Amino acid sequence: MIKKLCMALIAVIISMPITALAAENSCVFFAPQSMNEANEIIVPIYTKNLPQDNDGLCGCEFQFAYNTEQFTLKTDESGRPLLGTNETMLVQDTDIIEASVNGDIVSVSYVDFSGENNVVLRDGPLFYFTLIPKNPDALWNSDDYYPLRFLAGSVNLITLDKENFSLSGMSAEGIDTYVGGYNVFPNFEPLETQDKIEFKKDISAVYINGEERETDAPPCLKDELMIPIRPLAEAVGAEIYWDGDTKTVSLFYPYTSTYFDMSSGNVYVNAKLHTDLPKAELVNDRTYVTLSTVQAIFGDALNIENNGDSVSLDFNKDNQEEE
Repeated sequence: MIKKLCMALIAVIISMPITALAAENSCVFFAPQSMNEANEIIVPIYTKNLPQDNDGLCGCEFQFAYNTEQFTLKTDESGRPLLGTNETMLVQDTDIIEASVNGDIVSVSYVDFSGENNVVLRDGPLFYFTLIPKNPDALWNSDDYYPLRFLAGSVNLITLDKENFSLSGMSAEGIDTYVGGYNVFPNFEPLETQDKIEFKKDISAVYINGEERETDAPPCLKDELMIPIRPLAEAVGAEIYWDGDTKTVSLFYPYTSTYFDMSSGNVYVNAKLHTDLPKAELVNDRTYVTLSTVQAIFGDALNIENNGDSVSLDFNKDNQEEE
């Protein structure tokens, strides 16, 4: 009964407006450890940039997908994901956590109403789950890594206000990572690249450091110059996928995952809905995005120079500033 009440309250909290409550770049992320002697991989969930205008984090919810061809999620006798904690973890009572698995999707949520033992006051590891490789010998001898991906719109944090005895919900980012036999703590550093990428209006080509490569879609001009997402992804080495069932374009780059829901027009960066970003457009069966969206995806690592009929994307920004 208590868990059902918790879930109902989470639903109410998360449905509240999340404007002033949201702190910039608050996020959760996975930090898989290397496979241990028992051929298990401990995967803690961490917080980063928790908001400080409250009395602590007292709950959260998120969903993520993992590779079921390579791993089994460790569960208890009832099939519930087995969550663990130790003296380094910030949530000590995992019994308050509701966790379930459906295929390759894991759902996690909890609220601590005590306001004491499990309230988190600083960034760090909350608790962990365990992945069991289906072929540990192959993983020990492989450099292959497999994604852990947060579902779009699924990450929410719940904070406590003791004075007013109230809870506040806010959406947050979920930063994807990869898991293999040998894992290191995420450093959140973007890929080092010297590339300068240029698109020209009405020309079906992308120019990488001046070298022309043909594409099947030229940029188009609407309210601003829009560029085709697939040639951009291929130019920067990002993964891109189209899901015809959900009509979603997914773009995966180190520490940045972006989802374009073509049905609703929603844009998610690191699982968080960005209502400030224009929706992607379909033009001649090709997906186009605005320059403001491209800037949001790549952040400070990218400098964009818009010349009206052409646009330059300079990934060598830091080196330029040092000169």
